[in-house]
Amino acid sequence: MNILLLATHLNRGGITRYVTNLAIFLNRRGNKVWVASSKGWGQGVLEKEGIPFKNIPIKTKSMLSWKVFFSFFILIPFIKRNKIEIIHANTRVTQFLGFLLYKFLRIPYVSSFHGFYRPHTLRKLFKFEGVKTIAVSFSVKKHLVNDLKIKAEKIEVIYNGINREEFKKREVDHSIQEFRKSSSIHLGILGRLSEEKGHYLIIEAFKLLGKEYPNIYLNICGRGRLYRSLVSYIEKNHLEERIKFLSLEPNDFLEKIDILVVPSSREGFGYTILEAFAKGVCVVGFNTGGIKEIIRDRENGILFYKYTPLSLKSAIESLLQNKGLREKLVKKAQQDLNNFSMERTAEATERVYREIKSGSIEK
Repeated sequence: MNILLLATHLNRGGITRYVTNLAIFLNRRGNKVWVASSKGWGQGVLEKEGIPFKNIPIKTKSMLSWKVFFSFFILIPFIKRNKIEIIHANTRVTQFLGFLLYKFLRIPYVSSFHGFYRPHTLRKLFKFEGVKTIAVSFSVKKHLVNDLKIKAEKIEVIYNGINREEFKKREVDHSIQEFRKSSSIHLGILGRLSEEKGHYLIIEAFKLLGKEYPNIYLNICGRGRLYRSLVSYIEKNHLEERIKFLSLEPNDFLEKIDILVVPSSREGFGYTILEAFAKGVCVVGFNTGGIKEIIRDRENGILFYKYTPLSLKSAIESLLQNKGLREKLVKKAQQDLNNFSMERTAEATERVYREIKSGSIEK
């Protein structure tokens, strides 16, 4: 099958990781896959795997930008020349582009929704949900049905998968072998520096923990608009010696921490949880969205149920005080990765494509 994956850009981030991994594993399944996007870090990943890349000037947040329509005219001859059979869009802008291409060329398109979206009137009127919609979790599906009014029967839930090959060479199991060689304990938060990711909550919880555990530290990895305000807040609370910002790849960052904390108030899926599972790092997460679909409390991780510093402190403390629990959680988490493999994600996604091609899904 000839498949075209669309993204706005290939800079580092969750959607880029999803698109590049999906392209690689669909290609391994015998499909011919192209990725069309603005340039970025992911282009090099695709080139290493021999995945053809088509550069289009689509890096914009506005559906009405000239870049969308210019990309449309660039892709028409490209799609015809390569006999593309399915178009798969992964951002709001590329969903609109996919819609335009579908109307002009009658080539079916699939839209993936990776998180939660503001349900304003225009989004409800112009859903651009594709011939088929993929949601990355049941929580996202519920949001699409209730808030964006997309028909439930049109939505297929396919969890993001992890490419375990990325972790084989440097796999470290801190929690089972020893919680850390030194006496210090390092917490970590990994992801974009934005309000919904919960950085202020973990800092407040850390302040409470610090009073009882003088050997505990917090490492923050990510970029975003909150950086300066977070630095100022940390300095104001005289925590700069115990809270550090690290600029590392997720793989490297996870080797430097003992517990990953995911205190997001909203989370469509929670890919960093899978990365931590693969590295043998215990995870504490808030009971919301896709997080609670990955973590089963006290089976493969710890959930906290009230969005307060005290509730988060208690959850982290349950790991600090119980080595046997840590070992049990890590072991089960690594077993559960089989349910979130990229092979399964690619297989399920290809099945959606083939259902569309066979005519069992109305175009």
